[in-house]
Amino acid sequence: MRGLFKQVARQVIESLTVEDLKEIMNDTVDTVLSYMEPDERFEFSYEIVTNALHKMLEGLTSEQRQELLQRILPVILAEFPLDQLSPEDLLDAIRAGQARRESA
Repeated sequence: MRGLFKQVARQVIESLTVEDLKEIMNDTVDTVLSYMEPDERFEFSYEIVTNALHKMLEGLTSEQRQELLQRILPVILAEFPLDQLSPEDLLDAIRAGQARRESA
């Protein structure tokens, strides 16, 4: 049954516009997160963001990746005020990202 649902959903998705897809994705995330406990939200959010990020970056040029980072970073930092993150924490996160990229 799950396979049939995925097949039908894929066919519907292929017929939608990008704007329709953005709206559906945002509504779906809102709905799913509203039913989750904080620990579930954390794990779900981590998995969705990391998986989606890898897929969204595929095929982008270095320039596009840089521009995307410059546009996204202020949004992220607005959600994580600098008084909650030390410069050392930020550097550690950058180094961890570099290490992941180099080991991939």
